[in-house]
Amino acid sequence: MGHPIVAAVREFVEHDVRPAAAALEHADRYPHDLVARMRELGLFGALVPEAYGGLGLDCTTYAQVIEEICRGFMSLAGVLNSHTMAALILLAHGTEAQRGRFLPRLAHGEARGGLALTEPHAGTDVQAIRTVAKKRGDAYVLNGTKMFVTNGREGNTFALLALTNPKAEPRHRGMSCFIVEKDHPGFKVVKSISKLGYKGVDTAELLFEDVVVPAANLVGGVEGRGFKHVMGGLEAGRLNIAARAVGVAQAAYEDTLRDAAGAVDVPPELSDMAAKVGAARLLTYWAAGLKDRGERCDLEAGMAKLYASEAAHEVALAALRAFGPSGVSVDLNLERYYRDTPLMLIGEGTNEIQRTIIARSLVERHGERLGALVARAGEAPERRELVLAVRQFVEKEVVPVVQPLDAAGTWPGELVHALGELGVFGALVPQGDGGLGLDLRTYAMLVEELARGSATLAAILVAHAAAAHTIARFGTADQRARVLSAMTRGELLATPAWRGLAEAQVAGDGFSLHGLAAAENATRADVFLVWAETRAQGRACFLLPRHTPGVSVGHPSNSLGTRAIPRAAVILEEVAVSRGDVLGRDLDNGRASQDETLGLLRLGVAATAVGLAQAAFEAALRYSQQRTTFGKPIWAHQAIQLKLADMATRTTAARLLVGDAAERGGVWPALAKVLASETACDVTLEAMRVHGGYGYTTEFPVERYYRDAAQLLSTPLDNDLERREVVESLVAPLKPRRDDPAR
Repeated sequence: MGHPIVAAVREFVEHDVRPAAAALEHADRYPHDLVARMRELGLFGALVPEAYGGLGLDCTTYAQVIEEICRGFMSLAGVLNSHTMAALILLAHGTEAQRGRFLPRLAHGEARGGLALTEPHAGTDVQAIRTVAKKRGDAYVLNGTKMFVTNGREGNTFALLALTNPKAEPRHRGMSCFIVEKDHPGFKVVKSISKLGYKGVDTAELLFEDVVVPAANLVGGVEGRGFKHVMGGLEAGRLNIAARAVGVAQAAYEDTLRDAAGAVDVPPELSDMAAKVGAARLLTYWAAGLKDRGERCDLEAGMAKLYASEAAHEVALAALRAFGPSGVSVDLNLERYYRDTPLMLIGEGTNEIQRTIIARSLVERHGERLGALVARAGEAPERRELVLAVRQFVEKEVVPVVQPLDAAGTWPGELVHALGELGVFGALVPQGDGGLGLDLRTYAMLVEELARGSATLAAILVAHAAAAHTIARFGTADQRARVLSAMTRGELLATPAWRGLAEAQVAGDGFSLHGLAAAENATRADVFLVWAETRAQGRACFLLPRHTPGVSVGHPSNSLGTRAIPRAAVILEEVAVSRGDVLGRDLDNGRASQDETLGLLRLGVAATAVGLAQAAFEAALRYSQQRTTFGKPIWAHQAIQLKLADMATRTTAARLLVGDAAERGGVWPALAKVLASETACDVTLEAMRVHGGYGYTTEFPVERYYRDAAQLLSTPLDNDLERREVVESLVAPLKPRRDDPAR
């Protein structure tokens, strides 16, 4: 259950913020009344412990609060962000006397905080600052200029970074952090800075001329530690930026969704907007969760900021396009979202610099967890052990042989047998039927790990597991006993044949099946699930062993990827079946069983895509460390750093979306499949670019990843068709009913 403060903020946004935001923004007027209400809610002490008068929220709840605020008016979050960062610097690094003196006032909003770092010639490169603090008796004298200070005019208590030893090497060892209060003579607000967006909140240039600050205001009481102090605060600041971006993206998506509900043609871009917002939210909360658990999260916070801010801009732009000419009208909020999102691309470190920082962390932390970047911190031990077992199988058994098997298009029989011995084929079969009885999230993890070594093996498992689950879920006790035990051991392989034109005609006490249906791995499957139309009761599902008279498999169609399992049609020619062959002996559950099977196929394909993307990224990261050019490893070149950062970030976002889709169901497996498959295509291509000419050869696995990824774009459905189906589901609850008297 969520924290009550999130619900309170949501109500505040709906009733107070949204009605006032447009007028405040267009007038560029400071939102005094809304800020006062935030103070009443205690939001200025959101991350300040209760012992100092704050709310004592964790970072995840704080991110939720910021998201809700930004759904209404992003500028309000800026008032909180700089204030909160100043408070966190004091909380983490201040002396007890400093915490007792400042934190209660900051928590209650009596002191309004800000962060004074940037200077006219020093933006992301904080070490280039020139503001100097010279010791004089029991005080310091500050001289310098600070730019882009949020709360610069309305705030009164600033965390400021200055040089106390300009000659120190490296330079950051000569930096110290001070709490500077506005009543000190020589402290001047030079001007407010006019901006593209982010209006209504003051952003100012501050001038310090012989400002005397008591030595008691030196954070921590020790010189030379200020750079570390402010960098720690920026970690929380990046999470704030990420949450802001999610809020703005959510607002743009909601406005577009409402408009689409009344449109004749629903824009398919809504599907991508929903997926990006969902993935950005998950990545932000994942990074915040790491911080809450006290784990290192500098890399993850940077990734969240990078992905969420880019997603927010893409969603805002897509919203403008969806609305057409009216989208740029100032009468709508869309143009404000579009103007606000560039701030998140720049704030707390530009995304270009952020990418270089992420890349360096990737090189430093490679191998720290399961894989280079696996978003699985906090998983249950048994789940991690199972994932690790599959990973070890992939590394020891699959990776050494998969390349020649794929090149020859050879069926990986020994590996399939080994998977059966591991019990993986019974992943989704209940333990009572001899399976592992895994939840879908753990299953998705296993598929991802398998796909890191072989997309072919993953595809075999995905088709088989979907069929096995459907039999276990809808089959009779006799049907389950007939096939499930052998299926869990991999002695019988199954596949759903759900696409095609198959018809079931009543013939005596049973049916006669005619037509054909396409299936993955049809040439090797022993059991088929076939859906056919019945004239009286709609679609029904039939459980057909391969040896059933009249069942045959058409000529396989060789494909670009997963060469060992070409697609083929299951041909039905006067196939005589009894009612005992109807899955569950129920003619009415065909639609439900097909929908559930399709959802499992989508989830499996999405997890396969993440595994391919992860494998491609890891290959690129290894190669970039081993290969040198112009006298240094190629990862050290900025162009490669930008690619590595994007590859890792997008793969992690896709992984989180797949895990979430496994638990949520509904349209989310389709959304995850589209985003993950297209991520895999992009990441595998980028890996090829990193490898250069070697990536184009069959000596390296990158070209295989690239081919296999393309296969996923049309499995189980083409992505464009997936989008159309998803958007219809998204807008359906908002469309007026035919019997609605208001129509």
